[in-house]
Amino acid sequence: MKRTRLPFFLAFILFFAVSDFPVQAATKVSFPFTPISAASLPWWVAKEARYYEKHGLDVDMIYVGASPVIIQAMLGGQAGVGAGGGPPLVTNVLQGGDIVQVATTVPYAIQSLIVKSEIRTPADLAGKKVGISRLGAIPHYTLQAVVKLYNVQGINIVQTGTTTQAITSLSQGLVDGIITSAPFTFRLMKDGYRELVSPKDFKKAGVEFLIQGLVARKSFAVKNREVVIGMIKATMEGVRQMFANEKQTKSVLAKYTRQTDPDILDQTYRFALDVFIKDPTVTADSIQPIVQQSAQFNLVDAKLATSTPLTAYYDNSYVDELKRSGWLAELWK
Repeated sequence: MKRTRLPFFLAFILFFAVSDFPVQAATKVSFPFTPISAASLPWWVAKEARYYEKHGLDVDMIYVGASPVIIQAMLGGQAGVGAGGGPPLVTNVLQGGDIVQVATTVPYAIQSLIVKSEIRTPADLAGKKVGISRLGAIPHYTLQAVVKLYNVQGINIVQTGTTTQAITSLSQGLVDGIITSAPFTFRLMKDGYRELVSPKDFKKAGVEFLIQGLVARKSFAVKNREVVIGMIKATMEGVRQMFANEKQTKSVLAKYTRQTDPDILDQTYRFALDVFIKDPTVTADSIQPIVQQSAQFNLVDAKLATSTPLTAYYDNSYVDELKRSGWLAELWK
């Protein structure tokens, strides 16, 4: 029987019709992020579910130990978009930096102060060493909020670096407490440490501030608007998948945080569903407390902070575009 050969052009078309490879190459994007905790879940889920590829992006996720370093790397041109928010963003804007918040995922404090079991009250912190990742990062800001909330004096701040390094410092007795978040809060409490101040304590006291979301260089975003839009879409699809698929989310959480205890994974998953929001719009109310308290903590120039409009810190035009198109509403149907 004579074999029939497909014309070359038809075979070419059929190859791309059935191939997993896109006809057009995806845009490469360097994406620095922090921390290794539940706060980064949307990006991990987006990576594992290939939502970035869905929106034409080839994302290289780069873990960075502290949010100020992400801002510095972006200002140096190493990335156009990254994870973060909070004090480093405020400092960047007031120093004439080119970075703004373009979306939010967590607009309030979700970190805890975990301490040795013998430390029973905030007053016991006097003279103790508390580890934070880096001066000016979110954990530093959280610790300062603890100081103000409970009027604690005499805490010795120690820069411990990454979450793993912070936990090691605590276990080796180099510090008496650390600022960290889920799932490590649950892991440490199971190991006998005490959660001295929790996110619920901050919320009850009205300590709210934007700590996580997407930031972008304005100069980059203007020229690469589709990249910023794609990153926001993939992020929000990651959030949506968290709510829709518990099993997959726990699997992703276990992979990236290296936690295998079912109880800890379950607690962290429930915690994540409570803290992530479905509308990524950045609000002035989530920025204002950061500016005010950064000035009070002498992290920024108070006069400059007062005279700078809150709109200087964020750009909602990308999220607004998703709302006008109906994409965001459709996502949550």
